[in-house]
Amino acid sequence: MRNTKGLRSVFRFTVKQYMSRNGFARLTIILAVLLFLGGGALIYFTGKPSKPKSEKEKDPAEKAKVCEVLVLNKTGLEDILPQEKKDDEDPEEFKRIIYKYVAAEGTEDEVFKQVSGTKDKIVAIVEKGTDEEGNVQFNTRLKIPDNSDIEKSEAIEAGDEISEAVKLAVYESLNMSEVAIQFVLMEPAFSSITTDEEVSMLNMIIKGFLPAILGLVMYTMILLHGQTVCKEVSIEKTSKLMETMLVSVEPNALILGKTLAITAMALGQFFAWVAGGVLGLFAGGILGKALHGSEFHNKLADVLNFLRNFIGETALSPVAIVMSIIVFCFGIFIYFALAAIGGSFVSKPEETASANGVFVFPMIIFWMITYFASLTGKEDVLRICRYVPFTAPFCVPVDLLTGNIGLLAGLIICVEVMALGLLLIFFAARIYRGLMLHTGQKVSPKRIWEFICGR
Repeated sequence: MRNTKGLRSVFRFTVKQYMSRNGFARLTIILAVLLFLGGGALIYFTGKPSKPKSEKEKDPAEKAKVCEVLVLNKTGLEDILPQEKKDDEDPEEFKRIIYKYVAAEGTEDEVFKQVSGTKDKIVAIVEKGTDEEGNVQFNTRLKIPDNSDIEKSEAIEAGDEISEAVKLAVYESLNMSEVAIQFVLMEPAFSSITTDEEVSMLNMIIKGFLPAILGLVMYTMILLHGQTVCKEVSIEKTSKLMETMLVSVEPNALILGKTLAITAMALGQFFAWVAGGVLGLFAGGILGKALHGSEFHNKLADVLNFLRNFIGETALSPVAIVMSIIVFCFGIFIYFALAAIGGSFVSKPEETASANGVFVFPMIIFWMITYFASLTGKEDVLRICRYVPFTAPFCVPVDLLTGNIGLLAGLIICVEVMALGLLLIFFAARIYRGLMLHTGQKVSPKRIWEFICGR
């Protein structure tokens, strides 16, 4: 863009002025430090190994709770009750719950009725079926009465023990020749509690709520800093010192310098917070590894592996990260450019509030479309939103990071968002310059077009 004399001076002055007011620097640093400490504590305490059972303090008077498990056998096998373990295998003095297995007869409802209202009894239903490929599969379902003292996480142990007993029962039902052993190892599949709730929930959080959260963060940033862009762009335009300033600074430089400065400050603040949180996560992993060695389990590595293996091959790849950052930054820049256009139309200080509508209303509409489409899983709507430059910044960065869209689609979206951002800031500068140098003339769409064309 031509005629940008004084751009660097305007940029430096706006940055210095912005950092010195409203506690911008203090808020950025304090929140970044808190996110660093919080991220480190989260990784360290979730991955910290628990003390061995022999090292746990236990009240001698406290005895392990006995839970009776009524096992309903629907497999056709003769004996599937787990055998009692030897004391040296799993000493009962260190167990919180001791499971006693009892064979049950009748229907599932009849058996569950026997334990209804109790606090120390649960029901295990063992069934034989086939998986999607037609292989034999034995499943164990646990039913826990309401108000029971046995938690689901504790009952899973009983389900695992029953599954092991089922496996032994299958072995005993076969002639233990080499052929039979190969059959047992290859054909049947064993599992305890089979539920897809946790995987489905995690998938929904990553593909549904994360884009919604990102959109909310962008919405907040644009709303807060966009108003400042509109105000800063219009403030000199309505000042009596404008004629003096035009001698040393071009109008194009004023609007570009202020818009770029506030965009840089807003993005710098956001990435400082992100960096604080990410560095805290890695610092917590390093600290845990140093203090506990191989016993430390880094949950961050599990999340990264899940994203790569379950969600998409391009998840968290370097190229996807770079593309997501570009879309995010230029998405912020697009709406700041709209705010600059609104500020360019201001001729009186009291008009600044109404000028905010130039970027606020479009932002609210486009954000709400992507927000509710992400929460409700409307993939057909999201597919369109990804390629519209005004809506893409609210959903595409997360889609790229999680591998929800390919790198080619991400490249196309990056080009679209960058082109629109540069085009809007070009329009803003031309409109600002035109209205500044043609004060008093009636503003019409025709005149605005002439300003954009540089006439």
